[in-house]
Amino acid sequence: MPRTRDFFLNLIRKAAALSHLTQLQAQLIHHRLLKNDISITTKLTHKFFDFNATLHARALFFSVPKPDLFLFNVLIKGFSANNKPLSAISLFTHLRKNTRLKPDDYSYAFVVSAAASLGDARIGAILHGMAMIDGFGLDLFVGSALVDFYFKIWRENLAIQVFDRLPQIDTVLFNTMISGFAKNSCFEDSIRIFGDMVLGNEPKFDLTSVIAVLPAVAELQELKLGMQILCLAIKCGFYSHLSLLTGLISLFSKCGEVEIARLLFGEIRKRDLISCNAMISGFTCNGETEDSVKLFKELLGSGERVSSSTIVGLIPVYCYQHSLGLCSNRSLKSWRMGTQLN
Repeated sequence: MPRTRDFFLNLIRKAAALSHLTQLQAQLIHHRLLKNDISITTKLTHKFFDFNATLHARALFFSVPKPDLFLFNVLIKGFSANNKPLSAISLFTHLRKNTRLKPDDYSYAFVVSAAASLGDARIGAILHGMAMIDGFGLDLFVGSALVDFYFKIWRENLAIQVFDRLPQIDTVLFNTMISGFAKNSCFEDSIRIFGDMVLGNEPKFDLTSVIAVLPAVAELQELKLGMQILCLAIKCGFYSHLSLLTGLISLFSKCGEVEIARLLFGEIRKRDLISCNAMISGFTCNGETEDSVKLFKELLGSGERVSSSTIVGLIPVYCYQHSLGLCSNRSLKSWRMGTQLN
């Protein structure tokens, strides 16, 4: 089979391991395609990030004599998504100061996301100012990233200001507002915005909207609203989604309806650690200690590595048993040996 450009692009798309990519890179170098085809270089760089191979992606990028803006954006986004926010910000600075290329809305959105994961208010404010100077202050894509940034540094007032000034709105932006308000303990505001979407006054809601509002409903213990959201999810065909069911389990557990939570947990075909943690915590906070410990033992028996959230959900069980003298030193030792934290 001839080693054409499309042949290699297809192999890059299908690569299932980092070793596949490094072998492909060697073949591309041999056929002089990396040096002469920036599109292939960009595809390979993007794929390296899929395997968290940031060093490979960085080395490949700096081997390109004249990278274009798209390749810069792929690297900035990749660093941000792979927990390398300082690298993303450094590369953005290099793009702006040391090249003739001009950042676009994607450049700013990706680097603002990096600043959000870093949690640095000063850097985020500087990037916000740069975006306004370069004409992207009212851009929807950049604005959504800025709203998310301000929520993550607990400045919901600034998030609201950015939101109010944007001339365009979409579902992604509203989902960011719903989630941001919930995480900043502005539960009524989170529910209000979701309600506006459901009533049709704002962009159409989606599965992410429903999942995002559940923590706010749970914290306020709005049982009636929780039932309405459950009915809405069934009507819209969202019911079988794992993240939605997990959120509903937490919601009904906090409202004292552990039997509804139990039924929802039974609907999950393939349970993960997060859904099990939610059910363990739900059993515990509703006094169902035996069911809580039973599920914990089933989780250990499955070979799943439990997390700190699992243990936090079981602490009240241990404290209760200890107060009754039911938890011996030997059982406590077994407890510790049986839990492997991530």
